[in-house]
Amino acid sequence: MSVSEMANLTKSEYEKYITIEGMKIRYLVKGAGSPVLLLHGYAHFLETWDFNLRPLSQHYQVYAMDLPGHGLSDKPGVAYNIFFFTRFVIDFMQALGIEHAGLIGHSMGGQISLNVAVNFPGKVDSLVLETAAGLSHDVSLLHKICSLPVLGSADTRESPIKTALGQRMKREFYHPDFAAREIVDLGYRFMEQMPETRRVLLSILHHSVTADGLRPEVVMVDRLHLVKSPALLIHGAQDEIHPVELSQNACCLIPNARLKVIGECGHCPHIEKAAEFNEAVISFLKANQPSSLSV
Repeated sequence: MSVSEMANLTKSEYEKYITIEGMKIRYLVKGAGSPVLLLHGYAHFLETWDFNLRPLSQHYQVYAMDLPGHGLSDKPGVAYNIFFFTRFVIDFMQALGIEHAGLIGHSMGGQISLNVAVNFPGKVDSLVLETAAGLSHDVSLLHKICSLPVLGSADTRESPIKTALGQRMKREFYHPDFAAREIVDLGYRFMEQMPETRRVLLSILHHSVTADGLRPEVVMVDRLHLVKSPALLIHGAQDEIHPVELSQNACCLIPNARLKVIGECGHCPHIEKAAEFNEAVISFLKANQPSSLSV
């Protein structure tokens, strides 16, 4: 089933909207059991989890959302920094009556999940970090270029950031033809429907990246030892966005962590190697259910 076909399934009784701190947020919830939140990456949207929702929801109550500024969620004029997104996750959980949950974060979503786990440890039962951002002080040249202020003045439809994002999204896959075109096209559609998306994406970059690398507040390396929940790090062996060595190093710094490297896979194992990703995540979550953890 293609991404576009799967996306149509989210336009069903599972899709909902909720207002969080004045922001209208698109999300969906599926399944029953312990709650699990899916936090997508930079410039992504809830449809990118379509290959995972059904398998995970057979065991858990799964929540996926368009993070603020992404997809069809509102895009207010705020500072889109790590503190804003961390607070949003806590507010989202509170609004839906979720006392604690498993967090699965991809790329930027992994960085947000890490920050939640460090600052609100009682809210996180278990942590899945998929090719997480923030595991190094350095950042790719592409992200540095995108963060330049001059890119903020161009028209959305023909802006350099749109071209750069297209190149980035295509580089997210080891096999570029696999799902990449549909995801890029859907991302463009969201940008065309809501032109302020470009402003948000630039804001995220400006609050995360400088010409010298990542800003100190978004680098998680020195705080990894503070993670109290069990963690599973998943990384594609051929990831060109965040090298696999970052997760290998992080796994040694998180007290209760394990690493799953998926071969012939780029930056999005949950899409490119969905079956292997789902199997690893479900096995990990089952082994670390809150009721089975030692007190």
